Amino acid sequence: PSFRLPDGENQCLKAAQDCGLYEKCGALRSEYVLACTKPVPGTIRCNQYKCHRALRRFLERVPEEYSLGVLFCPCTNTLCGERRRKTIVPSCSYQDAESLQPNCLHQQSFCRRDDLCRSRLADFLSNCQPSHLTASGCLKDSPALCLRAYAGLIGTIVTPNYISNSSADVSLWCNCEGSGNQWQECLRLQRLFTHNSCLRESTLCLNRPSVLTPDTLLLGCERLMFLSNLAQTHCNLTYGSKSTVTCFIFSFSI
Repeated sequence: PSFRLPDGENQCLKAAQDCGLYEKCGALRSEYVLACTKPVPGTIRCNQYKCHRALRRFLERVPEEYSLGVLFCPCTNTLCGERRRKTIVPSCSYQDAESLQPNCLHQQSFCRRDDLCRSRLADFLSNCQPSHLTASGCLKDSPALCLRAYAGLIGTIVTPNYISNSSADVSLWCNCEGSGNQWQECLRLQRLFTHNSCLRESTLCLNRPSVLTPDTLLLGCERLMFLSNLAQTHCNLTYGSKSTVTCFIFSFSI
């Protein structure tokens, strides 16, 4: 698939079309869309458990160049942004049936009682830990690890999603009301999604033209970060570590 289209074109539509042309991706995508839209008999609610399970199957079995292509497709307009936001059928997988947001710490507590969710949340907290000391913005300096960890949360109790059609900002479906003396802890959890430089830079990495080749989607990101770090080191040795602006421009002109 091609991930870089002329400005104004709906790249999320193109990513969905590419998925449909690959039999396994198209079939598993149709499977989760059906599971997430089909109401439980006698109600207007979906079966969130079946929806989450089908989403996990899609993300676990479809090659990353397709699955991450539809999750992280870059948008320049709200029509594209709406398609990206609706990729995981958020009315079932993300939001509560009553559209009431739970407390984030309660949501985290429920997650930790489930083996799969606990493991995947731990992966996210570890692999998307932000740092201002690396070019990628990640403590582990690996955009690929962070994006995989984020995708691993989709289909769990703590499924994140885009919060609007006009930005690439993401969050959990929760708030910090009623947190009491744990309010700061709750905000820290929220901000790991809403203000996470590692996650933000990892997502942007996929949108750089030099990275977006079908067979090396995440490898391209890793290569870009390696070259950027190498350039930064060379720049510091050449111009001196105090030449912050010069080195920053140099490292991102590769």
